[in-house]
Amino acid sequence: MMLTEREHEQWHKEHSEVTTEQHEALMRRIGISEEEDREWHEKRGMPQKTTMEPGKKPINPFAIGGGFLEYCAKQGWIIKQGRGKNTNYYVTKEGEEKLRKFGIKIQTE
Repeated sequence: MMLTEREHEQWHKEHSEVTTEQHEALMRRIGISEEEDREWHEKRGMPQKTTMEPGKKPINPFAIGGGFLEYCAKQGWIIKQGRGKNTNYYVTKEGEEKLRKFGIKIQTE
């Protein structure tokens, strides 16, 4: 069984609360391949509810963000001041240029 574009879109509107595992199971059951589902999501700029590989779990994006901040500080792109909840980060001139390459535009004023 294949869903039309409209049916697929309607299903996602009505079932936004499903877990990743429920989503994957349903897509398999109704004959939507992982590639078709990924294309559908990319086309609409919507996050895809899939782990992509069996046994993989979603990651904590804040861990990546924190790690990237530390990397940027080591590169001299940002300056870290303070500790814990009182930590502030300031971008350097070099950092502004380098971060743009990652699609990150820092407004310093």
